[in-house]
Amino acid sequence: MGRKSPDENALIPVPVSRSGRASDFELLAGRDHSVHPDLDHWHGNIGEPVALDLAAPAATDIVGFDVLNWNVAIGRAHLDELLSRLKAGAADFGERPDRPLVLLIQEAYRSDPSIPEFAFKRYHGGHVPVGTRRDIVDFAHENNLSLRYAPSMRNGKHRSDRGNAILSNVAIRSARMFVLPYIRQRRVVVKAELEGFPDITFISAHLDTGGRIADQPMLRFGAGRSAQARELARRLHEMPPNQSFVLGADLNSAIGLRDPALRVLMDEGLRHADGSHLLRHTFHGPVKLLLDHLLIRSAGRIRDASVIRIDELPGDRTSRIFGSDHHPLLARIELAR
Repeated sequence: MGRKSPDENALIPVPVSRSGRASDFELLAGRDHSVHPDLDHWHGNIGEPVALDLAAPAATDIVGFDVLNWNVAIGRAHLDELLSRLKAGAADFGERPDRPLVLLIQEAYRSDPSIPEFAFKRYHGGHVPVGTRRDIVDFAHENNLSLRYAPSMRNGKHRSDRGNAILSNVAIRSARMFVLPYIRQRRVVVKAELEGFPDITFISAHLDTGGRIADQPMLRFGAGRSAQARELARRLHEMPPNQSFVLGADLNSAIGLRDPALRVLMDEGLRHADGSHLLRHTFHGPVKLLLDHLLIRSAGRIRDASVIRIDELPGDRTSRIFGSDHHPLLARIELAR
């Protein structure tokens, strides 16, 4: 994964665990600035990507999508509880055949035999705190969801890894993953299209917290994340001009709407879903920050997109939000007729 490719648009086949459709989930070859020798060590510590096809194709008369974007805190978040509450409060959430459900997940947790013994001691994302973790593959199986999961990094010595995932209660048509420029940790973006909707791409991404590309001077705040955002924007613009995007991301945007990484994406034609201006924070830590975003680009396919923040209790009076340190964002995507 860390070697240069003569063709930056080539596909590198990778083994995929628990699925027979490895050809539908491949790694886009890296560009020169994203290829770094340390990436081989990060990759050596993680397991295989996961592709599961458990859901039936979507109905033909789709009017829109329900989209949940959430950093699940290395599997600590209570995904099942949140979905149950949403369904109980809005009976049509994720259950109407004309409104498929898509989940854009960051820090998804996975543990299975594909994860090797701990070999490269410096190249991991830190140790997993004690506590129950929800395996994203088990969650998909138990809820009959299609899944594309791309691990980014190992969880310390523990035989598990974490990364970005896309899940859906309808069939996934195709998916790709690509590595962002190496700053502090290995970061892999997942993008996918649903069966029957090849002109709408859903993306789950998670940028680094800070740092810079090694051969560039630290000239400004957020230089490393801005470089990752530029690569993300380039990858999106390699797709056809009639392609619409729904991007759910933890941008680690420490200064919110003024953050340079977010501005890079906005300058490239992505925009916030309606209602985003009401979000005061999404990270629920000692300092509350606006780190998570739902961005879209409509090429005529998306008529409207709105988003709200989900709180566990009214007034945001909990120390955790359904087990996570991030609020989930719930978006309603309406399609043009």
